[in-house]
Order: sequence, then C-alpha cells, then structure tokens
Amino acid sequence: MDMVELGKRIREERKRQFLKQGDLSGDEFSKGYISLIEKGKISPSLKALNFIAQKLNKPVVYFLDEDYVEKEELKKELAKYKNILEKFLTAQKAFDNKNYEEAIKLYIDILDNAIDEYSTNLINFYLAKSYFAIKDYTKVLEILDKISPYFEKSSLNEIIVEMHYMKGLCLGNLQKFQSSLENYLKALDGFEKYSLKHTQLKSRILYSIANLYSKMGEFIKARDYYMKCLEYSTQIKAVDFIALSNNGLGLVNHELKQYKDALKYIRRAILISKTLNLKEDIANEYNYLGFVYTDLKKYDIAEKYFVKSYSLYKDLGNERGMAYNLTEIGRIYYLKEDYPKALEYLNQSLEIVTKLGEEEMGRIYTILGNLHLKQGQFELSEKELLKSVEILKTLGLKKDLSEAYKGLGNLYIALNNPEEAKKYFNQSIELLYEN
Repeated sequence: MDMVELGKRIREERKRQFLKQGDLSGDEFSKGYISLIEKGKISPSLKALNFIAQKLNKPVVYFLDEDYVEKEELKKELAKYKNILEKFLTAQKAFDNKNYEEAIKLYIDILDNAIDEYSTNLINFYLAKSYFAIKDYTKVLEILDKISPYFEKSSLNEIIVEMHYMKGLCLGNLQKFQSSLENYLKALDGFEKYSLKHTQLKSRILYSIANLYSKMGEFIKARDYYMKCLEYSTQIKAVDFIALSNNGLGLVNHELKQYKDALKYIRRAILISKTLNLKEDIANEYNYLGFVYTDLKKYDIAEKYFVKSYSLYKDLGNERGMAYNLTEIGRIYYLKEDYPKALEYLNQSLEIVTKLGEEEMGRIYTILGNLHLKQGQFELSEKELLKSVEILKTLGLKKDLSEAYKGLGNLYIALNNPEEAKKYFNQSIELLYEN
C-alpha cells in the first residue's frame, strides 16, 4: 500500500471514531507528524504505525492490507451463514423427531437474523410445516399467504404445489371446504403441469380431493378420485394409499347403496392396514363397516364395529374419531327406538365435539331433532333441526343437510303445516338431486 492510501485510511478511521490528530499523537509524536502521515507526505515508522493502530483499536494489518476490510466482512458473512446452517440442521432434526415447538423456536431465531430473500422464504415454508404439525392452521395460512408471491415469481414449482396442498389441508381442517377443494385442485393441476417427480405427493392430493368430495356429499366425483388414487398408488406401489383408497371406495359405495362393493373394498383396506399395523386406518375402516351394517339393518354387527373403532381411537387419543362412533352408536339406538340409550351416546358425542368444531355437531342435532320429534317434543325438535341446518349450510355438507331438511319436513307434517313441510321436503330432494 502506498503512503497516500495509507494516510487516507488512517484519517478516515480517525474521523469515523470522532478523534482528533492530537488523540493519535499522544506523548510519543507530534500532531504535525500525524498530519504529514495522513496527507501521505511521509511513511510512518513501524513503531509509529503500531502506536496509531493501538489508538484506533485496529490491527496493524488493517492499514497495510488493501483487502482487509473485504476479507473481514466475508469472514463475518461466512460465520453468520455457518451459524444459520447449524441452526437450520438442528431445526430439521427437531422436526424429524417431532419436537415441533423446538423447531419453531429455531426457525424464528434464524428469521430474526438478516438473511437473503430466498433463505427467508424457504425458512418460512419450513416454519409453516412446523405450525401445521401442531395444528395451528390459521398461522400456517398466514405464513403461506405471505410467501406465495415469492415462490410463484421464482417458479419453484414443487414448493408451489406443496403449498397449495398444505393450504387445502388447513382450510379443510378449518371446515372451509370449498376453498380447500380449490387449493387441492390447483395442487393437482400444478403437479401434472410441471411433471413433478414427488410421486407420493400426487397420491396424497388425489386422496384428499376424493375425501373432500365424499365429505361434501358428491359421491360420484369422490368415487372417481378414489379410483384415480387407487390406480396411481398401485402403479407406484404406495401401499398405504392403496389401503386408504379402498377404504374410501367402501364409504362412497355405501353412500351409493352398493353394499356388496362397499364391503369388498373396506375388507381389502383392513387387510392392508392390519399388515402395515396402521391403527388409525383400521379404526376408520371399522367405522365404515359399521355404516354399511347399519344401512343393512344388522344393528348388532354394526354396533360391534363402532365399538371396536371407538376403542382404537381412544387408545390413539383421537377424540374426533371417538365422537364419530358415539354418534353412530346413538343413531343405532335411535333406529331401534331405544331413545334413552340413544340420548346417552349422542350427549357423550356432543360433549366432545363442542370442543372440537361444528361438523359432527350438525349430524348430532339432526338425530336429536328426529328423536325428539318421535317423542312428541316438537318445540325442542324444531330448535335442534334448525340448529343442524344452520351448521350444515355453513359447511356445505349436502347429504347431511338433506337429512336435516327431511327431518323438518316430517316435523311440520306432525304440526299440520303442509306448506312448510313441502318447502323442506323439496329442499331435501333438490340437494339429493345435485349429488
């Protein structure tokens, strides 16, 4: 480094620290000597340079190496990214070990440090996955909405598809079924458009679409997507989705009153699920067998399967699954006209679902409304059936809503109000016609 550049660097650092030339000279050198050095008129001795460097709290090499500042900045940057990478790997390990709260804490800590745009958005994506794992669906949607524009602009196709799929799951769990379906269909369209290789993801998307159509009472569409999922999953040997697709086909065939096919598909699913020891899937499949045998009026067999399903869900700590089975056992006793026993199970289910959300609550109020109609408690029946309609209309669950309208039709027949009865019977039939 020449004298002029050396002097300039000393002067700039002195001014940056708001020091005067006298502060550098001390008792060892004169202010004039420092001034000549800064103007590049003379070269300082090694002793003088070491003295000045100490005053400025810098190593001597800072003034002699032209690239020193750049090198130091690079070292700091590398150290920062090394720290971020270590935290990211620790967060990933925590996520894999299901320590989701720890993963969330680490991801947020990474985001609190200034990092580039790509890394910020990617870390947010993993943060959303962690919030999904702890079922904070509102937080997941908030993060995904924030980062979606970046990934769409960057054409990071696999992440875009996975984000639509995750949005679909969150919206479905928040019982916003139409918005959920729209995101699932966008995910499937993106998967096929971009020819993605993540084959298991396509099985998950197809299954989720089928499941949602089934929930919404559109059983023909549901059957089509379960078949697509079964065919695709068989092709890629995704055994768990082969079981799930068979189970779904069992449910929709039950709803379409094709009971022989329903039993065939559900039993296939149980065989696979037992082989893989998929306890939650087995519980779900027992539940569907209960539906079929209820429709076949084989109530004792149906109750046996609902009880088996309930026990498995209880062992798994799945309260929603427990509630579903309690509702169905209550419905069996209603059909057998054992109303006190029916009320016992329906009230147990209602107690659980009041904490979890309104979807199952709508079905419970329909059964309760019909039950109290049978007992001649018309005012209570009307209140429960209207409550059921209110819930099910919001959720868009057509089959269940049709049942509620039918209950109101029967109620108004009992109340000798044929015009009101006709209105509700027509609404019930219209919904069934749509399916």
